[in-house]
Amino acid sequence: MIKYAAFLRAINVGGHGLIKMNDLRKSFESLGLKNVRTYIQSGNVLFESPEKNPDILREKIEKRLHKMLEYEVTTFLRTDEEMNDIVEHNPFSDAKLSKDLVLYVAFLPEEPGKNLKDSLISFNNKNEICKVRNREVYCLIGKKVKTLFSNNWLEKKLGMRATTRNWTTETKMLNFFTEKK
Repeated sequence: MIKYAAFLRAINVGGHGLIKMNDLRKSFESLGLKNVRTYIQSGNVLFESPEKNPDILREKIEKRLHKMLEYEVTTFLRTDEEMNDIVEHNPFSDAKLSKDLVLYVAFLPEEPGKNLKDSLISFNNKNEICKVRNREVYCLIGKKVKTLFSNNWLEKKLGMRATTRNWTTETKMLNFFTEKK
């Protein structure tokens, strides 16, 4: 069995895509996925599956959610190994995070090309610094001033869907893989 984390775009955000976590868990279980757990209300699901092809799994999940919610829910899957890699290779690991300095990680469907990466990086300034690594964008944001950064802004700059989580969510999701139920 492979351990996966699913990050769902536009679930329980701004009154849109409302779903109870128990219902979300049951929808994943109806696909034959095992040890399904949810974390907070923003569409974070951990589960196990024998399916080795994440694209097949993602399509099944998206179809099930579309049928259930009657709108498209873009799903970003990462294995436990990928989650560990994301945390282990955090380019801002030396930053002292606080309420005024926060780190976000955005999940992408594919790695952006060099031109898109360069375009995104060109917006870096002393209060917003983004770095792209594989299929993730890490953004270190100073919260004392108004910021350009949002998931919608990132999607427009990269021309692809994304979903963003704060660093605390990312590390808690990784910890769920190793804790005993």
